[in-house]
Amino acid sequence: MTTTPNQLPETRLTVGPASDARLKALGVRLERLNAALDAGDVAARQADQFSPVNGAGVLRWVMTVTVLRQGLAADGWTATDPRNSPRITDPSGQTSIVPVSGNWRTGLPDDGDPSSARPRGAATSRSVQINGQLQFDIEALLPDMAAERDASVRTWFLLYYRSAETGELRTELSLPTRIRDKGFVDGWSERIILPPRTFGPDIETPLDAGRDDDDVEFDVDAV
Repeated sequence: MTTTPNQLPETRLTVGPASDARLKALGVRLERLNAALDAGDVAARQADQFSPVNGAGVLRWVMTVTVLRQGLAADGWTATDPRNSPRITDPSGQTSIVPVSGNWRTGLPDDGDPSSARPRGAATSRSVQINGQLQFDIEALLPDMAAERDASVRTWFLLYYRSAETGELRTELSLPTRIRDKGFVDGWSERIILPPRTFGPDIETPLDAGRDDDDVEFDVDAV
C-alpha cells in the first residue's frame, strides 16, 4: 500500500543520552548547537521597551543563525542562502540545518509534536516537501522529485522556544516532513530532544519569552 503525505510514519523520538549519539551520527556537535542557542539568548536580552515589538525575537534568530554557521563552518560545513533562507550544510551535501522558532511544545517529548511558530517561506517550504517525499518509496514520488532523490538535501530544523513560565530555552533538532496550507510546519519524521538551556535568577528574561512569532525568513518568493 502506498503511503501518502498525510499518512506520515510515526515520529522517531530520541531523548536523553541517546540524543548525543544521534547527533554524532549526523556529524553535529552538541556544543555547536548550544553555543548558537546561548548566543541567541544573549542577543534577545539586548532588546528593551524601546525596541520594535519583535526585536528580541529577531535578534535571537540572527545570532542563533550566525553562531551556528560560524561553529559548524569550522567543522567543514558550508553556509548557504537559497532564496535568502540561511542554512548550513554538511560536507557530504546531504544534511542541512535551519534555526526556526517553535511553539510551546518545542523540546517537550510527551506533549505532542511541536509546530513552527510562524508560517515558513517558499525556500523552507520546498525543503520540507523534499523531506516528506524522501520518506516514501520511489514509486510514490512525482517524476521531477524522483530525479532529485539522490541529490536532495535533508533539511533539519533547530527548533527553539524560550518559556516565560519556567525560564527554560527548550530546543530540539528535528526533521520536518509536513507543511500545512498556511505554511506552518507540524509533521516530523524524527525529533532529537536537546537538554534545555537554563539560566540563573540574575539573568533577565528576554522580551520574546513566551512569544512564538518572532523569527524571520527573508524569502524572495514569500511576498
